[in-house]
Amino acid sequence: MKTIQPVRLSRRSVLRGSVSGASIILGLPVLDAMLNSHGTALAAGQAFPVRMGVWFWGNGVRLSKWNPTATGTNWQLSETLAPFANVKAKMTVVSGMNVKTPDLRAHHSGQAAILTGAPPLAQAPKNGAPFASTFRTASIDQMAAAVIGTQSKFRSLQVGVSNNANRGEGTNLQHISHNGPDNANPSEYDAPKVFNRLFSGPLPTSTPSTPAPADMTLALRKSVLDAVLADMNALKAKVGSNDRKRLEQHAENVRAIELRLAAPNGGGSVSLSACKKPATPGAPNSVSSRNQMMADLMVMALACDLTRVFTYQFSSGVDSTIYSEAGVNGTHHQLTHDEGGDQPNVQKICVFMMKQFAYFAERLAGVQEGDKTLLDNCSILGTTDCAEGQPHSLTDYPMILMGGAGGRLKTGLHYRSNGENATMVLMSVLKSVGAPLAELGAGNGKATTGLAAIEA
Repeated sequence: MKTIQPVRLSRRSVLRGSVSGASIILGLPVLDAMLNSHGTALAAGQAFPVRMGVWFWGNGVRLSKWNPTATGTNWQLSETLAPFANVKAKMTVVSGMNVKTPDLRAHHSGQAAILTGAPPLAQAPKNGAPFASTFRTASIDQMAAAVIGTQSKFRSLQVGVSNNANRGEGTNLQHISHNGPDNANPSEYDAPKVFNRLFSGPLPTSTPSTPAPADMTLALRKSVLDAVLADMNALKAKVGSNDRKRLEQHAENVRAIELRLAAPNGGGSVSLSACKKPATPGAPNSVSSRNQMMADLMVMALACDLTRVFTYQFSSGVDSTIYSEAGVNGTHHQLTHDEGGDQPNVQKICVFMMKQFAYFAERLAGVQEGDKTLLDNCSILGTTDCAEGQPHSLTDYPMILMGGAGGRLKTGLHYRSNGENATMVLMSVLKSVGAPLAELGAGNGKATTGLAAIEA
């Protein structure tokens, strides 16, 4: 029997095809054929790329149920952080840090400061709004994109889940990614649009002989795997058995996303028949299903090296979502103000949101990259627009670092500060992806060094 000699592949290898005149490009995860002989780095000797991201939620937390009691490496997850049990060893909790910029306006001050290190830029309110502001500088994701975003198809990606942001008080509360003042990068909340952007090439133009499909979105969405099947089968014939299994799993992951997008309500139990054109491309019918869909798409984008920088806007400051899945009826922001006592419903929402973050982290941890995982090669800041929602406090700020940035950040750690500048954490995140910064932020929020205790 003839022995198949596995080929060597570039990390840039993709599968190609077309449907209805539109080109389809399907990125590939890391395969053995892309690695060196030890399976620890890419074939050309480069280390795996580090990805940087922000996972953001609105309205703070209940600090009494957020902060772990012990510090160092011998710590236990708190009630709110309990959903991270499966990835505890790959995360660091930073508590006790203070946002040093003045707390001039609730939500506005914290959201700008924790994403830029600078206070917001106040603006003249419009249309009867009480206040308006924008970011004074670029947000940290765009600072990272300037360094590591130039080598991937997308310089950065911005996605969102709960689209109930305040739209009347400037770009600050509405968007977490900015290039500068009044220059935001809006999050995409429509999963089919994200899917098409990741997998499609230039859309065709119609001619009398080859008219464009009536619904290009659906045409692309239902046929990605069919379009690249010939290219995938050709590749499977050239690679080893482990890579064939990875390719099959990759195809299954894509198919699972396709099926969920094609389902009448964007989720639930479906069959292959759901890939037929539905009457309308319905939206996911719950916050958790929207989150899972966006998380799966973002994991695929990172695993296939389509982007190395992202923002994940689960919810926004002053968010008015009703989290019925968490057993809560009131809107989130209003509950942070009106609920009395220990705010049990606010706490239920906090735990629910961390479950959504944990789902994303676990999916990243499930993607192998050599002898590490995709999560190991990520530097993700999880944070919010204030410490606690009711007082809009900026002290003891909630911050999670997910992933070790390829060994540049410590993991499995709870670091408890005595009130240091929260911008130092942002600087450590940017340093972990190679950003050459001498300082970060402005005014009282300016930092000239990272937080050494979390840097490896």
